[in-house]
Amino acid sequence: MGDGLPFAVLLSDRNSKDPVALAKALAAARKTPLQDQMVFAKSCWGILAENLGQEEAQNLKLSLGQAGVQTIVCPNASLVLLPAAEPAKTIQPLLAAKPVLIAAAAVTVTSTTTKQVKEGPSTAQKVASAGLFLATGLPIKIGGKERTIEKTQHQSDLVFYLDVIYRNPLRCLRVAAEHFDYSFLKERKLYQVMGNFKLVVGDLVKGSPEAWQNHGTRVLLEGKPIQTMGYASLADLERETRWLLTLKGLS
Repeated sequence: MGDGLPFAVLLSDRNSKDPVALAKALAAARKTPLQDQMVFAKSCWGILAENLGQEEAQNLKLSLGQAGVQTIVCPNASLVLLPAAEPAKTIQPLLAAKPVLIAAAAVTVTSTTTKQVKEGPSTAQKVASAGLFLATGLPIKIGGKERTIEKTQHQSDLVFYLDVIYRNPLRCLRVAAEHFDYSFLKERKLYQVMGNFKLVVGDLVKGSPEAWQNHGTRVLLEGKPIQTMGYASLADLERETRWLLTLKGLS
């Protein structure tokens, strides 16, 4: 490995997902407060550093090892670049070849809608206004005039994705759980998307036991709380996938 090349530092344990332990090790290695490393530890997804000099990368590896976190150093060029994800809406494309990685994730998607709504006196206020008019003869309106205003509403939904990765050539097929045809499940088909999605993931894992599984797949199939997955976006899933594929290529 030449000194002029940029290097990356990766977690070496593909089943590692303990952000607290990692944050402690990073804080010790970088001599920074623990809280400064927590956000990074949760979002690095196995890729701890990129574009380092060889000596700097080796020093980080040594410091993390002393703190109990095992890593590997590799040239930046060894980091796998993912192809664009191709949508898969039926089971047939997923079974055309044996995958090398089965990577599931639950991502919270927030949608914003703006509607025009009419606001004005409530029914009780209208009744009160009518009572005052009858009592005084004066058109006293309680609650103000009717008006049209814009109201913005935010709605958060948990959306499930599955990236199935194949080699030779490198290919990523992506399942969006809400837009997948589950009819092949026949009598096993459930009345809720998450249950059907879990069946699909389980079937793929059983059919390709040699394929690696990501953190999200393990959480799903082991029945752990979905919130422990920790994916903020599809970018997190893709970063984790790059890490795992790079490890697989280096192993």
